[in-house]
Amino acid sequence: MSSYLSRLATCVVVVVAASALGPRDVRAAAPPTQDQIKAWTALYDEGQRLYEQELYAAAIEKFKAANTVIEHEYCYYNIARSYEKLGAAAECVAGYQKYVDFTKQKTGADPKDIVDVRASIQKCKLQMRPEVTIGSDPVGAKVYIDSRDKLLGQTPYVTTLDPGTYSLFLDLGGYQPFEQQFEVRAGEPIKLYFKLQKLQRVGTVTVKSNVRGAAIFVDGRNIGLTPYADKIVLDEGQHQITVQKDEYLSFSRGLNVEVARDDVVVSELYLRDPPMTWKGYVGYVSLVLGAGGVGFGYFAKTKADVEFTGTDEFNKWETLQNVGYGAGGGLMGVGVLLLVLEALDTDIVKPEDALEEAGTSPRVTPFLTATPGDGAMLGADVRF
Repeated sequence: MSSYLSRLATCVVVVVAASALGPRDVRAAAPPTQDQIKAWTALYDEGQRLYEQELYAAAIEKFKAANTVIEHEYCYYNIARSYEKLGAAAECVAGYQKYVDFTKQKTGADPKDIVDVRASIQKCKLQMRPEVTIGSDPVGAKVYIDSRDKLLGQTPYVTTLDPGTYSLFLDLGGYQPFEQQFEVRAGEPIKLYFKLQKLQRVGTVTVKSNVRGAAIFVDGRNIGLTPYADKIVLDEGQHQITVQKDEYLSFSRGLNVEVARDDVVVSELYLRDPPMTWKGYVGYVSLVLGAGGVGFGYFAKTKADVEFTGTDEFNKWETLQNVGYGAGGGLMGVGVLLLVLEALDTDIVKPEDALEEAGTSPRVTPFLTATPGDGAMLGADVRF
């Protein structure tokens, strides 16, 4: 009797199918040794325990280790199921397929739960990012998807995308810019191939700007952001160049493109509502101080009027009157001048947006300096 039980232990395993929410509880299907059964059981039970604790990555390692001791189709099933729980779509599909292939090789038939397995495979495929291949004739076209702000690469170009609808842009010097929408479906790799039309009569234009991050539009088509060093290839004829950025006044200019001619368009953008500069603040302060000086001069005049001409008291108040009127009037004049300059100085950009590209207008910054005993000097700092 004991001999019979020993042979049974080495040849037969207990197989218990797991519920839909958990892994399958099995023992080896091959004729293992007692040591193999013991090692396999420990690894498999540990994998099941980790699975039930939702520690799926750790459970996978235990199921794989158990499979190295005694290979069994239900180990493959539990590995695939764990990958499905982790959301690892590619590994999930490969795991279930391995389970089906191993079962068919071992038994000559599909597993009994093939319908459920196929449903799980389809579910995982729907979670996969399909591969998208983009080609062109000729090759080397710049590839943009949804946004002209970021260059992704050049054709032939391969990437993966979430299911959805996208806009594709292709640009290649000497060829007509290409734009088309395409749809990516879950679990369906796609290949896109386009023949670009060559431009026969074209010229080029380079767009420069004094502002960083402004959008360049040619005939309403978004080309990219400043600074933009590439030459833009355009058909011969009339085109509209527009440069825009939030908070700035837009720049727009018509351009007649001629064959084989290189044009340069310099766009200057300035803040729509520029903040007050030092000239405004100093101007208002000067007005207030000047008004105070004039007021003090008037006060000194009233004091001088009640004194006898030629007396020390009269001379003191008369001097103070002249100082008050003179200093106050001067400060008020400086204040008015600075406010006028502030009103005229509308060409302002944010420091973080400023670009110094060749061809832009000189920058003029007025300044006021004062030296004790020498008076004041008003000037301008001009930078090209």
